[in-house]
Amino acid sequence: MGKVNAGICANALINDFNCTKIINTDVAGSLDSQIDIGDIVVSVDAVQHDYDVEAIGFKKGEIPYTGLYAFKADKAMRAAAVKAVKESAPDVHVFEGRVCSGDQFISKKEQKDKILSDFGGMCCEMEGAAIAQASHLNNIPFVVIRAISDKPDETEIVDYKTFEAQAAARCAKIVRYMVENL
Repeated sequence: MGKVNAGICANALINDFNCTKIINTDVAGSLDSQIDIGDIVVSVDAVQHDYDVEAIGFKKGEIPYTGLYAFKADKAMRAAAVKAVKESAPDVHVFEGRVCSGDQFISKKEQKDKILSDFGGMCCEMEGAAIAQASHLNNIPFVVIRAISDKPDETEIVDYKTFEAQAAARCAKIVRYMVENL
């Protein structure tokens, strides 16, 4: 868990194992009330919602002196991910949008509302933007795929351990379909 671990792992995959594409799957909390528990969000881009150096003149989320703010997912990989969800998990809805990452577990409605107002994302989690940044800096195409574990209004609660196993199985099917059909 966490952005540093995820970024280091992505960089190791790229540099030590010569990966030419990165597909990252995991769970996330919804920032959009239309997205239900179990639905899938495929990244259009990813931002770091907890990166804040506004005090010295940079936009919230911007990496200083780089002009980098949002890391765009590869269009072909996005399309492949959406198709993979529709083919391998037809019982769930798939959405495309921004993934917001930060080094904190976001569980309160107020936290989600703040991320949404600052960055406009569809979901929040703890790794995607770091993987996106490492991929971007290494010129490696990527996509982030997230299974939604909770709603933004805290109205639905699921047993996380049970959900995690279901989400892992579903995401494995999606990745397998992508790899076999890319």
